[in-house]
Amino acid sequence: MDFQKREIYRSIAEVAYVIAKADRGLSPTERMAFNEIIREELDYESWVAESRFELLDEVLNPTPEEAYKQAMADFKKYKNALTPELKEKARRVVQRVAESCCGFSAKEGLIIGRFENDLDAL
Repeated sequence: MDFQKREIYRSIAEVAYVIAKADRGLSPTERMAFNEIIREELDYESWVAESRFELLDEVLNPTPEEAYKQAMADFKKYKNALTPELKEKARRVVQRVAESCCGFSAKEGLIIGRFENDLDAL
């Protein structure tokens, strides 16, 4: 896996982290759902996103806004490697994480809308 793609996968994990923390914080159920979704979507390369999600949750603990801004800065930095397929994969992961636990909330909807707009602007 090349460096740029790895960074894009890490950024996908950051946005998923923001979604998972949006309502009541990150529950064990949401963590398990993220891991399952990311394995299905990224297959053998899922370890990159899983390790980033773990680092955010267990060590860094950024605010959702800090994590989102960092993810979008990295998407922008590596936009030349951000293919339409990777954009679609990012959208699917974020959407699936939002829907995975307790349904889709208004707060998650706002984040997803923002993410869609920011991703389309790249």
